[in-house]
Amino acid sequence: MRSPRVRHPGVLVVAGALLVGSGLVLTGTGSRADAPDFGTPVAATTSPSTHPTGPPAAPPPAPLPAPDPAVPAAPAAVTLPAVADAVPLVPVGVLPGGGLALPERPTVLGWYAAGAVPGSPAGTAVLAGHIDSAVYGAGPLEGLLELAMGDPVTVTDEAGRTHAYVVSARTSQPKSALPPELFRTDGPPQLALVTCGGEFDERTGSYADNVVVLAVPAPGG
Repeated sequence: MRSPRVRHPGVLVVAGALLVGSGLVLTGTGSRADAPDFGTPVAATTSPSTHPTGPPAAPPPAPLPAPDPAVPAAPAAVTLPAVADAVPLVPVGVLPGGGLALPERPTVLGWYAAGAVPGSPAGTAVLAGHIDSAVYGAGPLEGLLELAMGDPVTVTDEAGRTHAYVVSARTSQPKSALPPELFRTDGPPQLALVTCGGEFDERTGSYADNVVVLAVPAPGG
C-alpha cells in the first residue's frame, strides 16, 4: 500500500498507506454519491429517405433534472493551508484485506466513498492518502502535523459547491487503534484527513501509526 522511501532521521514523518495491517475491516455500505454524468447521450437518427431501411429513430431522452442543492455531490478537490493548488480527490473503496485502496500518487487523495460525503449534515467524510513516495516525491499531506487549530480546509464538490471546515483536532495513534467510529455515517458532521506516521520500520517498509486531523464545518460555511 505504500511506496517505499527513506525515513527522515530525527523527524516524525508521516508516510505510506492507510490501514494496511491495522486489523480494521471496513464495512462496505455502498457509495453515497454516484459517479458524475458525462453528458446526455444523443439518440441516433435516420437520414431522410423515401425508403427508410430501419425503424424510426427513438425520441431524444428527457433532460436530466438539475442537481438538488440539498444533496451534496461527490467531492472533487480539497484545499489545504500552505498548498498552492487544490488537491484532486478520487473515490476509493476497500481492499480484500480491509485497507483503503489509496491512489498511488501522493498528489491525489482518496475519498472513502462508502462513508459520509463532505457537506453532509451528519457523519465523518474521510480523505486519505500517501504523504510521499520514493517514486513521486512528497505530497500535500506532508504538512498534516503542522496544521494548527482553526486552520481552514475547503472541499469543492463535482457540482462546483464549496464546503468550508476548520481544523478541530489532531491525533497520532497506532494503526491497530484507529477507531471504527472514524468511518461512521451518523453523528456530528466532520472531515477527517488521514495518513501514516510514527516510526518507520525498515524491515517491513511501513509506519507504525496513523495521523488523523479532524475538521468541523466552519461557522456560516
